[in-house]
Amino acid sequence: MRIATYHRKRGDYVAFVRGENEWARTRRWDRIYVSSLFTWELPRTADTVNCYNKSVSEAKDIFVGGVAVTLFPSYIKERCQCTVIEGPLDMPGRLGPGSPAIAKLVPDYSILGRVKRKHEYFPRNAYFVRITKGCIRTCSFCAVPRLEKEFGIMSPLREQITKAIAEHGEKQHLVVMDNNILGIEGVEDIFEEIQDLGFKSGARRKGRERTVDFNQGLDARLISSKPALAKMLASVCVSPIRLAFDFIQIRPAYERAIRLLAAEGFHEFTNYMLFNFNDTPRDLYDRLWANANLNKELGIRITGFPMRFIPMDDVNRRHVGAGWKWRYLRGIQCILLATRGLVSPNPEFISGAFGETFEKFLEILSMPDRYIIYRSHYANDGAADWQKEFNRLDSDQKMKLLDTLQELNSFWRERPERLARLPKEFRSIMEHYYPGGNTAPKTPEEEELAQQGVSVGYDSGPG
Repeated sequence: MRIATYHRKRGDYVAFVRGENEWARTRRWDRIYVSSLFTWELPRTADTVNCYNKSVSEAKDIFVGGVAVTLFPSYIKERCQCTVIEGPLDMPGRLGPGSPAIAKLVPDYSILGRVKRKHEYFPRNAYFVRITKGCIRTCSFCAVPRLEKEFGIMSPLREQITKAIAEHGEKQHLVVMDNNILGIEGVEDIFEEIQDLGFKSGARRKGRERTVDFNQGLDARLISSKPALAKMLASVCVSPIRLAFDFIQIRPAYERAIRLLAAEGFHEFTNYMLFNFNDTPRDLYDRLWANANLNKELGIRITGFPMRFIPMDDVNRRHVGAGWKWRYLRGIQCILLATRGLVSPNPEFISGAFGETFEKFLEILSMPDRYIIYRSHYANDGAADWQKEFNRLDSDQKMKLLDTLQELNSFWRERPERLARLPKEFRSIMEHYYPGGNTAPKTPEEEELAQQGVSVGYDSGPG
């Protein structure tokens, strides 16, 4: 959006599309910019760059930047002919001689209107701002310490809003995209400014509610140690409120933060939950139930949003944490498939979806895909037989079964031969995972779904 502002001020024609777009591909452009976000999407980023290689006069006129390219620049450099820009666009000259510090420009909100309905951006009627850069934490799973090494003020909020109104008119909502805004010195002044700009608690514009969305999540540990932050958050129209519950070790601080916020009138939460890092299935299970218990105790709704850790150099999403099994990760993926990645705050849902005990949780995660996703359909037709066979295995055999399933997933092109060499003890139960000998997707469409981790009726393709 800021790059669009730069070129419009130069008098250039600007168009915005998502990914590979036939209309854009068949035209000639002076420059094409391709943005990257997650490192595991770099293969798609490379495909997008190569899709447009004949849409410019020279390869250098395709500029590729963003988070993923900054973290893993060699991936694109080795596969594409283009200009790779590493790091933020916060200094003059990054886009060529005479170009300003792009990060300080007002975003061009008008380009979002060109996107087709199925890819619409929400909220559309909002100011998008970044007040601070960096973070006070140095979490090893996070890219922020590598991308923005210093923590401090990036741009005054009032200045951003005033310029946005002058160029694009007033907006209904406010989206703050900072990494950890609560950690900045003088944060109370920022909250006063948010109020003065029309976003006090209960604020309305043209008869409709206004909202402030701290989009990256809030630091529960800071709220726990500084109760005044809960009151500050309640002074503005925050909705939704998002916190991070990434480690079981911060549970006391997390629960105290929830209680402080509930006392200030917050009753709806959407909280991030990292897993597959330095945790175990037990850690995740206990965090799910911590939320459920808080829901019941305080009469609130905490919707969990589990997020699977993927290392920054893993472009295939195959990473299995030291405390995890591949089949457990696949099982969680299947549970979340039907809920669009969210965990209901209803304790009955958690008990049914994830199990009323930790042992049941591990059993559910060990089930074949379709028995998890279509639980009620297969309850008495397949799943019950699988459960009997699974429970006949002792602890060591169950671990060996899980290891075998991981090998079959990793070496899926060799699956028929490996299935033929299975130990006798696993031949019957393996029929539930690969019924009728189905060992791989049958069509390119099924293969694509399998690569995305979506079940296609049996446990097929790399997960």
